[in-house]
Amino acid sequence: MLLQIFALTLVLAPSLVSAAIFPKDTHVKMLDAKSFKRAMKKNETSVVAFVAPWCGHCQRMAPEYSKAALSLYPLIPFYAVDCDVESNKRLCGGQGVQGFPTIKLFPRGNQKPPVSYDSPTRTASAFSNWASKLVPNIAKKLNDPNDITDWASHKVSKPRALLLNKDKMVPLLWQVLSNKYGREIQFASHNDHKGKVYLSMGLKAGEKKASKVVIYPAGSTVPVLYEGLNKFGPLSKFFHSVLDGTADLKVADEETKAEEAVHETQAKQEAHHTLFADGGETIKDGNGTGHDVHGEVGRKENASPQEATKEDTKSEPEAVVASNTGEDEQVIFAAVIETAPTQASVVVEVDEITTTIPSSPSPKPVGQLKSEDAEHPRDEL
Repeated sequence: MLLQIFALTLVLAPSLVSAAIFPKDTHVKMLDAKSFKRAMKKNETSVVAFVAPWCGHCQRMAPEYSKAALSLYPLIPFYAVDCDVESNKRLCGGQGVQGFPTIKLFPRGNQKPPVSYDSPTRTASAFSNWASKLVPNIAKKLNDPNDITDWASHKVSKPRALLLNKDKMVPLLWQVLSNKYGREIQFASHNDHKGKVYLSMGLKAGEKKASKVVIYPAGSTVPVLYEGLNKFGPLSKFFHSVLDGTADLKVADEETKAEEAVHETQAKQEAHHTLFADGGETIKDGNGTGHDVHGEVGRKENASPQEATKEDTKSEPEAVVASNTGEDEQVIFAAVIETAPTQASVVVEVDEITTTIPSSPSPKPVGQLKSEDAEHPRDEL
């Protein structure tokens, strides 16, 4: 009986420590030696507090540490290890723990050396700001809009994720995602506060103040639209589906082919205007008809005077419209605009504070904080 009680005590030791030091509803997860190794295998930034239940400093720190864990959940997990447990003493010794509490941040699991928290200030905001600033940001910053095309054309064998951000600061969520998926997906960001780059891509209009996420599938330089919540969970799930090939991109591919056909037609029409602007000559198609420089349907070679008269009465097509898309001007046909399909691109509507997408019912989003504020969740772009 005593052995059974002793075994049960060992099994429940982490939860007992959590209940003794941390609040009942804490987001701090207790680790033992085995779960610590599993956590370090993940490609993510995490914070670990090495504590002892009898330590007064640990007891005073626990509520603030728990608040910091809540403010950064689920972006940066907060853990704790009870170094008073016999099976954990070797782990704590290996981490160089000589006093309590000892707090360390692991930038990318066991792939990078940990960083110790040396400040005497043990408040929620201090913990949160410290951890946020140490998340590796491997997303490439594209300052010039022209750099986007070059970036999208580089390493086409991998998926690419581009954030068209409305703010100069790269959101913490984007840093966390790039840190987590950076090996399989190329990440970049561009400050598109006026939305010119977004519009030049031909993407459908969204909220004026919303940032956008654009995905380029592996093997393609055409952006693919994804409509979903701009939160950590949905974005992570989507990136997983892109990597394992289960993402439903068939509709987007069909729209992309239609879009390419429209662009090809536009290019031919513009070429006709350029080549025959002086003489107004007619280019014949296989049916003996053609288009002159003004876009007018040409007469058949052997058309009768009556047919010719009817041909002359045909109306002019839509006028050419110049659309300023930012750095360059692009000439498009108004008639084509009305019938051209929306470019196959995936967009996550991302608001600076909150975003609501009617097509996807979801829980009420939580507001995002500035990097210096540690009192609210930051799992939105």
